[in-house]
Amino acid sequence: MKKTCSIRLLISGILITAALSLSLGFFAGTQKNWDAYEQRINLLRQEKAVLLSRQQELEKENATESLHVIAPYAYVLLAEDGFVAVYQADRETLYATTGILLENLPDSLQEEIQEGKVIDNEEQLYSFLENYSS
Repeated sequence: MKKTCSIRLLISGILITAALSLSLGFFAGTQKNWDAYEQRINLLRQEKAVLLSRQQELEKENATESLHVIAPYAYVLLAEDGFVAVYQADRETLYATTGILLENLPDSLQEEIQEGKVIDNEEQLYSFLENYSS
């Protein structure tokens, strides 16, 4: 009986030792995986912060660029054969010719028209034409 008891104790000791070893190995491996997981999370957080800062910089640049947008215009007044001619915004399509002599206009306005005086809309165009027509 003594031998049986000793064998049982020996087998129980081996099983308990094996169970403890396996448990410790499992928890050690789990801890190692958990550390790697936390490192990945921290890396992703850093990448997210970098991407957000880049996105904010781009949004600031776009906002700054959008402030510099020039409003589109509809017409351009140009000198043609000594008279004022009205062209569409492309400066190639003739919209109308006028009987307004360039030499009858003030010098500053003559210079503007020589370079291409921009008119934003029809209302401003007709106002100009009424003011300087004879």
